[in-house]
Amino acid sequence: MRGRSGHKGPSPRGRSGHEGRSRGPLGPLAGVPGLTGALVRAALAALGQTAGLVLLAAGLAHAVARAAGQAEGPVTTPLAAAAAGVALRAGAGWLGELAAARDARRAEERLRAALVVRLATSPAAVAAAGGPGPAAVLATTRLADLGPALTTYLPALAQTLVVPPVLLLVLARTDLLSAALVAVTLPLVPVFMVLVGLTTRDGTTAAARALDRLAAHVAELVRGLPVLVGLGRAAEQAAALGELGEASRRRTLSTLRLAFLSALVLELIATLSVALVAVTVGLRLVHGDLALAVGLTALLLAPEAFAPLRALGAAHHAGEDAALAAAEARTVLAAPAPRPPVPGTDDDPRGADVAVRGLTVTYPGRTLPALAPVDLAVRPGELVAVRGASGSGKSTLLAVLAGLADPAAAVGGTVTGVPAAGVAYVPQSPRTTGATVADELRRHAGSEPGVGQLVDDAVVGEAFVVEALARVGASTLAGRDCTTLSPGELQRVALARALVRIRRGARLLLLDEPIAHLDDAAAARVAAVLAGLRGTVTVVLVTHDPALAALADRTVDLPSPPAPPAARPASWPSAPLPASATSAVWSPPAPLGDHIADVAGSSRTDGGLRWPRRALVRAVAAGTASAGAGVALTALSGWLIVRAAGMPPVLTLLVAIVGVRAAGLGRAGLRWAERMTAHDAALRMAADLRVRVWRALAAQGIAADRTPGAALARVVGDVGLVQDLSVRVVPPALVAGTVTLGTVGALALLAPSAAGAAGLVLLAAVALVVAAHRRLDAGAARAEAALRVAALRDTAVVLEGAADLRAHGLAGRTADDLAGSAARRSSAARTGTRTAALGTGLVVLGTGLAAIAAAAVGAAQGLPGTTVAVLALAPLALAEPLAGLVGALQRRGALADARGRLDAVLTAPVPADPAEPLPVPVPVRRLATEDLTAGWPGGPDVLRGLTARAEAGGGWLVVRGPSGAGKSTFLAVLLAALRPRAGRYTLAGVPAERLTGDDVRSRTAWLPQEAHVFASTIRANLAVAAPRGALAGPDGEARMRAALTAAGLGGLLAALPEGLDTPVGAGGTALSGGERRRLATARALLADRDVVLLDEPTAHLDPPTAAALVRDLRAALAGRVVVCVTHDDGVERPGDTVVRLREPVVALAG
Repeated sequence: MRGRSGHKGPSPRGRSGHEGRSRGPLGPLAGVPGLTGALVRAALAALGQTAGLVLLAAGLAHAVARAAGQAEGPVTTPLAAAAAGVALRAGAGWLGELAAARDARRAEERLRAALVVRLATSPAAVAAAGGPGPAAVLATTRLADLGPALTTYLPALAQTLVVPPVLLLVLARTDLLSAALVAVTLPLVPVFMVLVGLTTRDGTTAAARALDRLAAHVAELVRGLPVLVGLGRAAEQAAALGELGEASRRRTLSTLRLAFLSALVLELIATLSVALVAVTVGLRLVHGDLALAVGLTALLLAPEAFAPLRALGAAHHAGEDAALAAAEARTVLAAPAPRPPVPGTDDDPRGADVAVRGLTVTYPGRTLPALAPVDLAVRPGELVAVRGASGSGKSTLLAVLAGLADPAAAVGGTVTGVPAAGVAYVPQSPRTTGATVADELRRHAGSEPGVGQLVDDAVVGEAFVVEALARVGASTLAGRDCTTLSPGELQRVALARALVRIRRGARLLLLDEPIAHLDDAAAARVAAVLAGLRGTVTVVLVTHDPALAALADRTVDLPSPPAPPAARPASWPSAPLPASATSAVWSPPAPLGDHIADVAGSSRTDGGLRWPRRALVRAVAAGTASAGAGVALTALSGWLIVRAAGMPPVLTLLVAIVGVRAAGLGRAGLRWAERMTAHDAALRMAADLRVRVWRALAAQGIAADRTPGAALARVVGDVGLVQDLSVRVVPPALVAGTVTLGTVGALALLAPSAAGAAGLVLLAAVALVVAAHRRLDAGAARAEAALRVAALRDTAVVLEGAADLRAHGLAGRTADDLAGSAARRSSAARTGTRTAALGTGLVVLGTGLAAIAAAAVGAAQGLPGTTVAVLALAPLALAEPLAGLVGALQRRGALADARGRLDAVLTAPVPADPAEPLPVPVPVRRLATEDLTAGWPGGPDVLRGLTARAEAGGGWLVVRGPSGAGKSTFLAVLLAALRPRAGRYTLAGVPAERLTGDDVRSRTAWLPQEAHVFASTIRANLAVAAPRGALAGPDGEARMRAALTAAGLGGLLAALPEGLDTPVGAGGTALSGGERRRLATARALLADRDVVLLDEPTAHLDPPTAAALVRDLRAALAGRVVVCVTHDDGVERPGDTVVRLREPVVALAG
């Protein structure tokens, strides 16, 4: 079986703002599953609501006419008809909401399931979405826009297709002139809607792109947070995040301004049209040309003909969001299906030679291949060690064998004999997707659908997990949170995963530097595992360790990368760069649990959520005035019509006519002001929250969960929930309560008994809504919101670790697990939907019955017809604000939960700074600890009685010791991420406890053990080491080149056609592990700090390159204080101070 020579992956995404859109009313939802059936069901519900509306209007009109003496007969008969109409309207609306919500869930689930599977199994699909962060947001937060579209836009569209034609027919039979006036003005509404839609389309696209950029930026920032903290750039990135958030706010607000302005225009058109109908009806009543019942019926039905179009205009923004999300989902689904660049074979059940012939891999932007032509044959059961200089393509070779070659790379040659779904892979930088280590191994103990299973997964899979952890010496890690694992622990977990896959039948084991971060004892255990596997599986091992390579049956040496030599600088440039204060963070080396609560001498990172109270007051005031104007418009219109039926002089009606017009205009204008004020405040609060959450994550250090999925859930998911729900909970609830009390109070001035009857009915309706929410919802709405945020987190985690899952053939199964989580979310959503639909139905029923009760009491008391009209119509106008109360009740729990999760981040404790700090010493020429005792909060002492010192110009302070001995704890103390429990830590003789943490870190640069490379260019990765602009221009470029040369990358740089502007790929995939480590070293050199902390600087480097790097580092850092944590014997030199830490009483990662 031959591979595809010269295979190339897809080009980067390039989507226009209108891509995937279809024209026409259904354009925003084109391609959504089940759209036609959903539209039919919505139309049937609209027809039932319209029939109920006609009955209600006719019943009330005739009841008022009889009460005013303009018609004969008791009022009970028309009021009974009105009651039937109320019941029909409420029932049809309830069923319609249930059907719409069910259709929305089904469509969203089907599209999300397909999307997540494609994203998890195809790197090309992730690239089409813009990266793992935007892809996770698209599959969760963005795709959730389908729900509002199908529950608001589609029903509004169905009502637009049904209600106006039906009401025009009814009006034509009732009052032909009114029908004609409505028919003439009605077409103006869709014309304005089209114009506004064309105007806002690009704005909606820009706002969605801004969210994409924000998600990608957040995910990348969190992955590289240790790097940013170590270089002192975390605070500067907070400013960049704030700029992105502000840009997103401005774009969103600009789009909303136009969308809300369109609603204002549509409201004005409808108001003026209804006013025209009211005036003509009133004038004809004055002249005796029209019956009062007919005029009131026309007045009640005319605005309802415009209501669906107004609702459609208001829902258009939701439709645009859904259109963009659906279009992007289709773009991702259209990405090339996953297929390895070189196919495997499973023809021989006993196994066959793994044969590699002429394999080459060239990354975009490079003329020289990352992997020169390689020929390799591995017999079944053979253990082959692959060695070579850093950058020779060892990791690239394993990636091709594992089916994980970069889809954008050009791959040539052939590979045969790789067993299909039979690979066990230990990457250089493993990614986990399980919550705990045991969960991670259980996931990898499963089987992809279609792969044979020998026995029951649950029973034997658990046995495999226990056995694998025991073999790698990691049994104590079973319950550990995967996010707390050190790089060495991750390597042991990755090996345990591979053993599980071997027990599942994998026949080819691929290992990439499996002991790079392990101490001698752990490395010896790995060697024992490999020796035990000899002859049972085929093993391809990449290693720089001679002892591990000695286990191999034979060794294959890859040729060194063909890069021209680069001259080394005579000395490292010494021009100082500006220092900046930072917020500290540290990778937690031990399970955190609840230990944060007992941090002694801690402070809070932030004061919690800050609500914009003034903006809230303005929004509530405008909303109350708008709703009150709506009530006044309805009541005054009824009074005007009934008064006109008495044929008074026209001049006596002018005040009422002006009042109707003012109320109509005021309702539209105040509604626009309310929406703009509330949304602007929410967007500002969200932008501020994102920055504060980032700063809190950076400041918390040991307490912060910095996995990209968790960070996206907080910074994008929860902040987005607070932004969205704060507008939908607080103002609507306050407006509903205020305007309802005000309306009942105003009616009491006219007729206390009738107002009391209406008030009791409204109070009963609200009480029933609250009771239904408490009894039936049972936290379902807040659970659904929490699950939605969790889905964002879990999807991001899976996409980050998708490569490891694909190598083991588990990406599809894991995506199915996410679909199962979506089903649980849908179950919670169903309960919430039923409650919300019932609440809306109760509101419609309550306002209708309140109107009937008030009219009945008023008529029974013989009140004037004008008063009865006001009593009958005013309660009907309360349906809209009270519907907002239903939504507020449903969402308030979810808002409280989101606030609670954010508060937990914002108020988490951090090491306290002194009340009166001393000035930071400049420069720092020495560092010392004396009888130092330290440990992680809530845990035992890890370091006890440690005394050590290091001076600039002297030897390095080299810290050695097994895993768990406290090496990372020591570095955390030096960074002021932990305060000593006893003893002293001094900088230039000044006790560190008398300095602020930011001051300590301003003089310290830290090279973390896991050298993250940002998904950008070499230049951008180096520029992050200094304040913005400090490395710009020729001088800055010269410093970058010198740093790269000092780190051993001068030759690579000279071989790159684009030089410093060469992209390095997501996570630095276009670089080898050793090249990534050296690039990170160059960044640390550019930080130009007095104290440099090196954590495993030679990891993933071959011995000659490691020796050269240590030589160059010693030359470049000759005048600085250097502390180096390492397992590499080759780092030590004569004159160094070597501290050998002993393993503590408890096993904590060090």
